[in-house]
Amino acid sequence: MLNDTQQALRAHIQQLLANKQLNDAHHLLVQRLKQNPEDHVCYFLLSEVNTAAGDINKAIKLLEKALSLAPFAVYHLALAKLYVLLGKVSNAAVHYQSAIQTAGFSGADFDTLANIATRLGHYDDALSFQQAAYQRNKDNPQISYNLAVCYKIHGLFDEAKSLLQQLTTKQPSFYQAHYSQAELNTIIDAEQHIQKLQALADKEKSIVEQQVYFHSLALNYEHLNDYKNAFKYFALSKQAIAGKLNYQASQHHHFCQKLITQSKQQAPASSDSEFSPVFVVGLPRSGTTLVEKILNQSTQLQGVGEFNDIAQLIQDATQSARVIDSEMLDKAYESEAIKTALASYQQRAELLSDGLRSCDKQPFNFYYIDFILAAFPNAKIVCMQRGWQDCSIANFRQMYSPQSVFHHYSFTLEDIASFHQDYSALVSHFANKYPENVFLQSYEQLVAEPTLQTQKLYAFCDLSWQENCLTFYKSNAASATASKKQIRQPLNKNSIGSWQNYAEFIGADLFQ
Repeated sequence: MLNDTQQALRAHIQQLLANKQLNDAHHLLVQRLKQNPEDHVCYFLLSEVNTAAGDINKAIKLLEKALSLAPFAVYHLALAKLYVLLGKVSNAAVHYQSAIQTAGFSGADFDTLANIATRLGHYDDALSFQQAAYQRNKDNPQISYNLAVCYKIHGLFDEAKSLLQQLTTKQPSFYQAHYSQAELNTIIDAEQHIQKLQALADKEKSIVEQQVYFHSLALNYEHLNDYKNAFKYFALSKQAIAGKLNYQASQHHHFCQKLITQSKQQAPASSDSEFSPVFVVGLPRSGTTLVEKILNQSTQLQGVGEFNDIAQLIQDATQSARVIDSEMLDKAYESEAIKTALASYQQRAELLSDGLRSCDKQPFNFYYIDFILAAFPNAKIVCMQRGWQDCSIANFRQMYSPQSVFHHYSFTLEDIASFHQDYSALVSHFANKYPENVFLQSYEQLVAEPTLQTQKLYAFCDLSWQENCLTFYKSNAASATASKKQIRQPLNKNSIGSWQNYAEFIGADLFQ
């Protein structure tokens, strides 16, 4: 670990970065390296300067240099964080495992460890690390917020709400905390929280802060069954972001049609892998988490969360600029490197599944079904289907990060409805092409006939049906998805037809 002198230098550099004095920080470190080219701490701190400047790849090279000079755990930790930012979770996992072999982390380091552990699906470790960070930095608002999020993931909603209420009182402009609190509020909480939020109405906000602020109001009005105001603020939340994105529903439709055409004309050569994972895919808010929890009750299956590996590995193998575009498709169907690249996915899934079959619930893997089945011919893929009105409203009332290109469809109801049609066409094609590997599961049928539908689902996945699969809500397993509250309740029909709460506020033509 860093000694006191090195920690003092790090604190000085971090202060310069906080003051936007990147050039001063860079100059200071370069001068020190001229005096001592083997100063590994300077390479480490230069990586932080480059990270602040947005040059992640250069930051990684500098960290690798620092590690070659001194195998400090904090350097492994920093590398793991950068690889997570790039979506290269397999690389991140290697450095994460190296980092946790060492003790003596600071509160900030424990906070970073917790965030990485969450991204890697190590939720129990994440909670332990976040609690350690909080014990060392109880006055740090971000660390308090991160602990509240960990509590929510573990179903500890009372603990989360208590922290969030304290945080929004002490830090009224911490809008993300308002949003997390609004998710947990009761009717009484909602009335009080609306008053607290309205006091911030005239405060200047960034676009992202507007998104979170309006969404927090919308959720609270929903708790009060005031759907008119809820819809108003959901719409304002979406409008805050939609104008800054260049999402074109017509381009996505063209991409999906091209994918179907290429899939019909070309078939990637299959490997001889015996790996037999289960994938659950679908639009967000279509029941993917529910089905994942039902399947994970099986003693033959181990859930591994939502791996982002497949999209990233295909993008890397094709050297494409984006994970979903026509250029990537052209390269992917001609590439022999993808099957090799996906072998690292198998290694990570097997590592986390403890000798059982793995279950991956990354919703957007539906784009890559051809390539998944080429690499893993024994895979089973469950594609969720949900009524488009309910699914569209559920996506509209969910807050997604504009940083996620996969969610750019979700900022207008028209785009959501169009995306739903594209998805339905895609998975129908794949179900016809791979009847032994792709299964279409209706959310509405699952809720109406739970025993029959789960028996069919288990049979398709080559699992022995277990009656306790319907008591998934009794499991204390962590869940980092938007459904973390719903999956702790018995199967019910409460959300079916819920779009009608908003019917009178939606354009007449859209939902006919």
